[in-house]
Amino acid sequence: MKAPTIRISIGKFDADQAAIVEKKLHDSRTALESGIRAMRGNLAYYVGIDRANNAMHNVSIWESVADANQMATFAPMLALGAEFATLGVRFERPILNCDTLWQLDGA
Repeated sequence: MKAPTIRISIGKFDADQAAIVEKKLHDSRTALESGIRAMRGNLAYYVGIDRANNAMHNVSIWESVADANQMATFAPMLALGAEFATLGVRFERPILNCDTLWQLDGA
C-alpha cells in the first residue's frame, strides 16, 4: 500500500463560542460517522479542538486524494459546515489533501 493522503480542515472561532463549538463537534458524530465509515478509502478520521487557540479540526486519513475528495461533496458535512459558519467559525480554504512523504510507525 502506498503512503496515505492526509486531509486537514481547520476552522477558527471567537473564544466566547468555544463551549458551543465543542458541543457541536461532539454532537456531529451522530450525523457523520456512518457516512464517513462507508466511504471508499477511509482509514481514519479525527475531530478535535484546540481551546488555547480557538480552533477546531477534522483530520482524516485516506488511501488517495480522490478518496479524500469524497468529503467535498458529502452532504451531511456540507450542512454541518454551514451550521458552524452560522456560529462564526471561519474555515481555512482550501482544505488540504497532503501526500505523505514519510512517517513514524508506533512509539
